This record gives sequence, C-alpha cells and structure tokens, in this order.
Amino acid sequence: MKVRDHLNAYCRTFNERMLEGAVALFSEHALFEMPLLGQRLFGTAEISAGLRRIFEVTERAEIRLTHFQENDRVVIAEGSMTAKLQRDDGVVQFPLAITLSAEDTGISRLSIYLDARPYRLWVDGPIFATSTSSN
Repeated sequence: MKVRDHLNAYCRTFNERMLEGAVALFSEHALFEMPLLGQRLFGTAEISAGLRRIFEVTERAEIRLTHFQENDRVVIAEGSMTAKLQRDDGVVQFPLAITLSAEDTGISRLSIYLDARPYRLWVDGPIFATSTSSN
C-alpha cells in the first residue's frame, strides 16, 4: 500500500466514524498527535480512546484534503476540517495540515495541525482526555 493510500483510508474511516477501521490502519506502536491542541497518543489503545472521544464530542466531522506532497514513506497534505460539535448549534470549518508516515505494518505517525481554539473553551480540557494518556 502506498503512503497516500494509508492517508486516504484514514480519512475515509474517520469521516465515516468507523472507529475499529481507523484504529486498524495504525501500527501497534504508532504516534498520533495534534500539536496545536497539545495531544500525543502512543499505541493503538490510546489512539482508539482518543478517536472514540472525538466521535463522542462531535455529531459529525469530515476531513477534506486538496493538496498533497509525498515520497515513499511520508505524505503531507493540506485541506480543511468541518465539524459539528455536540454542544454547539452551528457547524465549524477550519484549515488543517496532515503529515503521515507509514511502514509495512501500517501508519507509524499521524500528525494533524489545526487551530480549533476559537471553537472550544479551554476549560473543556484536552479533546483526547483519557485515563491512560497524560498531557
């Protein structure tokens, strides 16, 4: 599977809210991070808990990618995310960038860069807050 295929598969499973399908794309010791929100998840157990939390706080969320640069192991993409949070009446949209590294065992690192601060209160705590991850 080419590295861009990994990214397309992740976006499809994320957009369709397929938790198990999304987690299955990651290697066992993968890193999933959202640096602008201070989030780093290690391994499929933490990634699963983090994605589950995203799906709990959103009615829907969709990643749309428009520009890609890639080589055999890394793809960098730009686009946008549209989301409807459970607590809000309106839909929000913001730009994002993604870097994804993959190996034969699956996605080894997924970094999503976005600035969702205007759309959430800091008192909410981390979006990925789990009992197994630390900030």
